[in-house]
Amino acid sequence: MDIQKQIERFKKGYPFRRLLRPATVGDGIKKLGEDESRIFQQQYEDSLPETSVCKFVPASGAASRMFRDLGMLRETFSSDEAILDLEREEVLEKFLSNAARFSFADLLEQKLGEKIEKTASSGNFRLIFDSLLGDDGLGYGNIPKGLVPFHSYGGGRRTAFCEHFREAIGYANSRGTVSMHFTIPPAFAEQFAQEERSAVSLFSSKGTAFDVTYSVQDPETDTIAVAMDNTPVTDTDGSLLRRPAGHGALLKNLNQLRYDCIFIKNIDNVAKDALLPDTIEWKKTLGGILHSIQKRVFLYTEALSSSWTSEELELEIISFCREKLFMDLSRELPGLSGAGRREFLFQALHRPIRVCGVVKNVDEPGGGPFWVEGERGESLQIVESAEVDQGSSAQRGIWESSTHFNPVDIVCGVKNFKGEKFNLNGFVDPEAGIITEKTLGTKKIKALELPGLWNGSMSGWITVFVEIPSTTFNPVKTLWDLLKEPHQVN
Repeated sequence: MDIQKQIERFKKGYPFRRLLRPATVGDGIKKLGEDESRIFQQQYEDSLPETSVCKFVPASGAASRMFRDLGMLRETFSSDEAILDLEREEVLEKFLSNAARFSFADLLEQKLGEKIEKTASSGNFRLIFDSLLGDDGLGYGNIPKGLVPFHSYGGGRRTAFCEHFREAIGYANSRGTVSMHFTIPPAFAEQFAQEERSAVSLFSSKGTAFDVTYSVQDPETDTIAVAMDNTPVTDTDGSLLRRPAGHGALLKNLNQLRYDCIFIKNIDNVAKDALLPDTIEWKKTLGGILHSIQKRVFLYTEALSSSWTSEELELEIISFCREKLFMDLSRELPGLSGAGRREFLFQALHRPIRVCGVVKNVDEPGGGPFWVEGERGESLQIVESAEVDQGSSAQRGIWESSTHFNPVDIVCGVKNFKGEKFNLNGFVDPEAGIITEKTLGTKKIKALELPGLWNGSMSGWITVFVEIPSTTFNPVKTLWDLLKEPHQVN
């Protein structure tokens, strides 16, 4: 997007999504019984000899937000006359009383040269937080979240990055190879390579190999920032300030992958080994659902493209679209017949497919599954709060009545019935971006985010929502999440 178009977009803004109702069980969300789940798991396992599988993990995000509370303390103790308010006192007490429970505690003590409590008793809190967050220390204030140790096992520790290797063995092992792709910041490539070597050494077993690839968020996808009056903001050197355009910029990275089946999961959504069975079973379930849907879609699209469908088959396809895929065909299908109806049905099905696990609302920040009104009728979409007109009581009411949350647990089918990969850029809703307010020093600025990877970038995909248990969703958004049961290893 060129500069002038970006400025015009800031002025024009993005339209809000028009929510119709939340997707619920039976109305856009499938809920499976144990027997159904096992059948899909078996289908997925049976498909593996002929299916190439990859796990795609955006691992570019910095850990600064995770350690924000401690960063606040570090800034306070940088002053020679640090004064703690009640909030900061509570954060300090919470950290010190739980410090030993974090898997990085021994690494911090190595930096300090003594026990954390001893440094704290001397009142040298600045040293503690400099050693934890500073570049001369462990650097957790700036490194990618994937490189932060999350869990401890018998004296050893695993980063979030490392835990994804352990998890992937359970469901992304196709023909003896576990394939994974991580998007990373280029400045940390060597640290990720070192972690990869450690993970491969730890988890490799006879007959299993790892194929790990990396990419970076293309700087060409960065967007400018503007002041509140929509004039471009300049950097310290006088050049236009450019910012990464959100996770939607990673569509380019995803579009480069040519696997039959791609699992997408966030870097911070991992748990200790004891909880892996649930996660692996449901990953296989989602994979089996994708395989089952693809078989029908490929059969139908091949038939429609060859024009050898009968009226009976076309009625079967219409029923499949409506009942299994929850497609709204009411606006364009009536009145169509012959070649026109075949072409309409072909275009409805000739698209990439995503099967999205959703969990019951657990008060986590983020988007959820909704029915959304669009030019071609209503469709199932993942929607973020920033895409909703919160000034409308009706829209806010629909948003607040959502029953499920999007944990970013998605399995994607990106090929057509001929085995050709779709160009994913052709299924983006360009009107589904987001303009956000940020701060630059003391000044407010506006930033432009591309349509989100699992929001507007996938608007044109066939979408299936499946309820999965909350035991499979264990994100670490803040440091304190590591103190929760899924991350504490006894």
